[in-house]
This record gives sequence, C-alpha cells and structure tokens, in this order.
Amino acid sequence: MEYIRVAKVDDVVLHRKGFMVKGVLHLTTHHLIFSSPLLSREFWVSYPTIGSVFLNNGSAMISKSKYHSATTDEPLYRDRDIWAFCTIKFVGKDFSIFSLDFEDGSKAQDVFDSVLKLTVLSDMSQLYAFIYTPNAAEAKVDYWNLYNPLEEFRRQGLTLEETCKWRLSKINDDFNFCKTYPNLLVVPQNVSDTLLTHAAKYRSQNRIPVLSYYHKKSGCSITRCAQPLPGIIQQRSVQDETLVREIFGCSRIPEVAEYRAIKNLIIDARPSTNAMAQKALGGGSENMDNYNFGNTASRVFLGIDNIHVMRDSLNYLVDNFLVDSDLNLSIDKSVLNQGKASSWLKYVRLLLSSTDKLAKSLLFNQSNIMIHCSDGWDRTSQVCSLVQICIDPYFRTLEGFMVLIEKDWLSFGHRFAERSGHLSFESAFHNNLRKSISGTANNVMTQSLDLNASFFGSFSNAEGKWDNNLEELGEVAHSSPPLPPSDLINRVSKHLKHKSTVKLTSPVFQQFLDCVYQLLIQFPNRFEFNERFLRRLLYHLYSCQYGTFLYNSEQERTINEVKTKTRSAWDYFKSRDREFINVEYDPKGFGDEDWILPDLSRIQWWWQLFGKRDEEMNGPITANSEVSEENDDARKLRFPKFTLDLFGKK
Repeated sequence: MEYIRVAKVDDVVLHRKGFMVKGVLHLTTHHLIFSSPLLSREFWVSYPTIGSVFLNNGSAMISKSKYHSATTDEPLYRDRDIWAFCTIKFVGKDFSIFSLDFEDGSKAQDVFDSVLKLTVLSDMSQLYAFIYTPNAAEAKVDYWNLYNPLEEFRRQGLTLEETCKWRLSKINDDFNFCKTYPNLLVVPQNVSDTLLTHAAKYRSQNRIPVLSYYHKKSGCSITRCAQPLPGIIQQRSVQDETLVREIFGCSRIPEVAEYRAIKNLIIDARPSTNAMAQKALGGGSENMDNYNFGNTASRVFLGIDNIHVMRDSLNYLVDNFLVDSDLNLSIDKSVLNQGKASSWLKYVRLLLSSTDKLAKSLLFNQSNIMIHCSDGWDRTSQVCSLVQICIDPYFRTLEGFMVLIEKDWLSFGHRFAERSGHLSFESAFHNNLRKSISGTANNVMTQSLDLNASFFGSFSNAEGKWDNNLEELGEVAHSSPPLPPSDLINRVSKHLKHKSTVKLTSPVFQQFLDCVYQLLIQFPNRFEFNERFLRRLLYHLYSCQYGTFLYNSEQERTINEVKTKTRSAWDYFKSRDREFINVEYDPKGFGDEDWILPDLSRIQWWWQLFGKRDEEMNGPITANSEVSEENDDARKLRFPKFTLDLFGKK
C-alpha cells in the first residue's frame, strides 16, 4: 500500500479498442481497475501483464488527429484543448492496449509513479499468486499433479521395467545432477548413472540427452538435450557418444532394419553459423565423424534464430502496427505482410516447416530424433512440443495439451520467469513529461513523444529506444554535490545487471502458442480446445495470478514451495472447461490417420490475439514473405509422396 500515491481518481477517460468512456480509476495493490456507469463491468488490469507505460502531454486523441489539432468534435472533448490533458498509454504483454486521459497532470504523475512501483518488483513472492484466493469452483479442484511422469510414459507405451529398453533414473532426485532438469529422467536401460555423470560434463548446463517422447506405433523416440561442448579444440566425450548410440539403439525395429537402415537424426535447431560461432565460447555442435554410428545417423540444422531475434521481431510489430490499438487506428495490411514487418510470420512458418520435416521423418522414415539448440530450453521445447502435437492426438486434447506443457516446458526448465519478465523493468516506464517543452500548445506539439511500445526489452538506441535508466545514470554521474564513488559504482552495477536481465526476455512461449493456433485453424476438428483457450493461457502466463509459470525450473518452484503457496493455472481452466471446448472437435473423425501435418501455405496472423480484425491483418501474402532456407540444412530432408506402400519391400 505504501507504493500507492493515489488510490482513486475521478473523471478519467479510458480509450480502448476505439471507444472512449469517462469513469473512475482505482489503484489496488495488484490491479488497476476502471469503472463507469456506461460499462457493463469493470475493466481490470493485472500489473504483471503491463509491458510498457508512457506518460505524455496531451490527450490520447492526439494520435487520432492527423495534424495534431488542438480541438476535436468528440463529445468528451468538444471545444476543449486536447493538449491541456495528460495521458498514460499502457501496452500489455497480452496486447491489451489502452490509454487514460487525466485533466490534472499531477494526478497523472501520481498514477504513473504508483503503477511503476506496483509493477516493477524485486522478488517473486510479491506477485499476486501468493495472495490470490480462488473462487468457489477453483477451490474444489487441485490440478498441481495433473502431470505424472510415470503415468505419461506408460501411456506412451513404456513400462520402464527391467524388460523395457528404457529405465527411470533418479540421478537428479535432488537436482544436484542438473539444476534445470526434472528430478526423474528416462534413459536407456543399458546406460548406468555413472556414465550419465561423465556424459553430463560434455553438455551445456549438464543437460544430457534424455527421453521426451516415445512413439509406440513406430517404436521411435524423441530425445532432447543441450549443445555439446567440443570448443575450438574439438574435444570429444566417449560417454556422450555411447549415450546417444544407446538412445538410438533403444528404438531399433528389427522388421524395419531387415530392408532399410534406420536414419537417426541429430537436430540442431540453430542456424549452422550460430552453432559454429559457439565453438569460440566452448560450445558447438556434434562432430558427425563420432556420431554417425555406421552411417545410421545424420545431423540437420533447422536454422531457427535465437531469442533476441524473436524479441526484436515482435517488438517491431508492436511498435509499428499495434501501438495505436487503443484508438483502433487502421493498419496497412499490404505493408504488414512485407519485409521486416512480416518477420514474425516468417519465423512461425519456419518453426512449422521444421515441425513438418521432423514429423514426416519419424512417421514415415521411422527416424529417431534427438533435438537441441544452445541450452535446450527454448527452441528445443518449441520443436519437441510441436512435433508431438502433430503425431499424438492426446496432446490435442485439453488435458493432454496441459500435460505437454508440464512435461516439455515446465519440467524441462524453460525459463518462464526470465523470458516473460515477471518482475518487470523500470526501463519500460517512459516519463515523457520530463522531455516536455514549456510554452504554448504549438510549442508542445513540436516535442518528440516517446511512443515506442517495445516491452520485450530491446536496448537498440540506434532504433530510437529510450532507456530511462541510462538517462538517470547520466544525471547521477553529474549530480551536485557528486555521489561518493562507491554509491556511483553500485548504481551503475545495478543498471548493468538490470540491462542484462532485460535482454533475456523473449516471447518464446507465445511463438509456440502461435504455431499451435496455426494448426488449430487448419485442423479445426482435430483439437478439443478452442482459440480462446490459447489466448487465456497466454494471458495467465503474464498475469502471475497462478503459480504454474513462476520461476525458471522445477527446482526453483520446489524450493519456493509454489505448489503449497499458490494455485495451479490448470485449476482455472479445468474448473470452467466448457468455455474452452472446441465445438467442432471430432475425436473419431480421422480414422487411422491420427497425425496432422501443417500446411505452410496457410500461415496467417493471429488476429484475435493482436486485437485486430481478420480482414485487417490477413491480406494476400506475397512470395517475398516466404521463409528463406538459404542457410537451412533442413531442406536436405526430402520425402516421397504418401502412398499406402510407402516403405514396402522392394
């Protein structure tokens, strides 16, 4: 409560989705609430969902007026100088964009300062999840144990007993073996824990190859890991090579091997140039002289760029096309679908292209697949999950999809807190009143308003990004009297640490959900859940109302007692599952062909998520927007046309 400088402000005008309404603004410890007699219900905003905030001179209507006229015919502003207002624009991580106009600039400043304090936190325990009280429906359920590793692998067809080729290892029971892996690992029966200990030294973050999914029909496996560590000197690990060979051997099908050699795939999700560049840092990719195992294995680079590229791609979309969604200003879809603007769709298409290739390879070539990127918790989770959705109908059910997220995202250590920026950053709060030019309205109209809406932490000053912390440090360094050297060093160190943390944010999970959305609209009768489920899931990733997506690993959630101190996000979805059921779902409508494959020609914008209209975003996509595979070794994978006797004996 001590952070709240003003708890209530009257006569505030809300601009949202092209509508405006006057009402009352309330600030609570965990929500911003706007109410008005003209609204059917209150408008609530959870502070962690706030991505960027801008305090500017003038009304939000300025953006709507082409020539920044000082008056407007809008009823709430008729015959009034719209530069006499102050506005706060909010850009949500879930793309909920709205503005608040204040007649009193001091009240606007108090709201801005209060929201900053309530949004930028220092510890996870301050988040809403730790004080949230569930409603009656949620209180009756508890889905923290929705995912049981043993039950899930048995569902896939593994007994994990002595007669099984795979076994359950408890080497990571206390998380000392690998801090970012689950405590239970499935590895080949013939591999001892001693060998695993030695092999771990050769993989980044000790993330050795372990089983993610077993495909019962083909007997093939999907395993996942982090990059090897050959470095410049090209060192090798016999233990790691043995582990990979045994993994591929576990899935060998004798009747298939009689007439064709099984082609096992080592998948490096990165561009080949990125993987090679990692050698200078001690990393790299597998030397296939040591991993081809008698010409039964090959390596493929998928060419998927890193988290920084994906972050910049989404930021560009927000900055240039979505920032004025509070006023519902139209966007030029011809520009949206060309050049850099279309890069987000390009990367979605690339992910689905990779998924298509790997799913076909497993289904029709009986290939075992081992996937990694750098550390194995971003691109690896995306690709592993998407392939499983395509080949296993269980993961296209509501419960199965939740299990998939628990298995391949949460338990395998996707860094949700880091990538989502749950504690938020002061640099996302832009106080443009500091930059205002005093004088007449005409002078004010010439000021440069900072409306850069990037909320995934880009620090590219060359692109006009404004860093409040850097400006503040400049003021501190030249303060009078000057600060003691120790205090100045502490301030600079704090800023540099903050800047490094911001650079680790990225919409990796959103990108995965976008790919699922593409599959959903292409195969509407194959998914039990609907599009709204995906949007609400993304919202609760950022809302921090539940503990599911807090922290960066299973170990961190265990240490911080998340299961006993917070509620599961699955409580929310399961207690109101009727809202998320797809009415077109037909669990028996596909016969024996229970797999799906993406149609790369039908990729489109997720317009519902971005708060736009379908016709507004999904214009014709030209050939220039197709995925470039110039450096993508995945194009070497070739598949014949489907026939009933595709792999019949010759």
